[in-house]
Amino acid sequence: MQKVILVIHGMRSGKLNETLLHFTKRLFKETDLDYDIAFLESKTQTLSDCISHNVQNGYQQIQMIPLLLLNASHYFEDIIAIRDEWQSNHPEIEIQIAQPLGTHPAMKDWISEQIENCSSQINDKTAIVILAHGNKRFEEPDIALTQITQELTAQYHACFPAMVYGSLNFKQILPPLAQAYKRLIIIPYFFYDGFLVNRTKQQISEMHLDCEMYFTPAIHFHPILKKVILARLHELEEGACVSGTT
Repeated sequence: MQKVILVIHGMRSGKLNETLLHFTKRLFKETDLDYDIAFLESKTQTLSDCISHNVQNGYQQIQMIPLLLLNASHYFEDIIAIRDEWQSNHPEIEIQIAQPLGTHPAMKDWISEQIENCSSQINDKTAIVILAHGNKRFEEPDIALTQITQELTAQYHACFPAMVYGSLNFKQILPPLAQAYKRLIIIPYFFYDGFLVNRTKQQISEMHLDCEMYFTPAIHFHPILKKVILARLHELEEGACVSGTT
């Protein structure tokens, strides 16, 4: 028996997890996908508990789909660590881990849609900034987002990567761009406009950059996520993604 576990970051308190459950269930309400939802940050529905529950119910093949945009600490240190512990203690259980969603080629379609929605504001004095979470200890998010922006630049217009955390920190990236361009279009590469996105917008506003700025909405569980999640699942089924690697 095979079970899909959608692994969501979540929060330890508040109502965000309920909202995430609602959005995720809405994405898959018209499918027959046999899945559960687990949270990395939650007092309930933890990933370990979710695996344990399904193993007790006879599932011996687990396919974990991280609802993360880029690889970083949650992928390498949390999800893979839990997988390794389970495989060590239960070698009869096969657990595969898919790649994160944000590096799938289809996610560039969502970014392209945001750019096209702003086409009337784009000229040679405009820079497009893709803003993501980032990580101080892992370079993988920086590498992935830089590649995405390079591909978008070749296809559309001048695009630049920026992060909330890490070496591509927006506080270092945005000032020189504001000097070189009269308008910055900032696309939050986040699942939703939550606390972190709103706080970052406020911090950018307080930088008083000498240029016009426009923020697009975050992803907000756009239907394209369903397409990408199913594609990642297909990769696991076809053996194209080696479990636990990037």
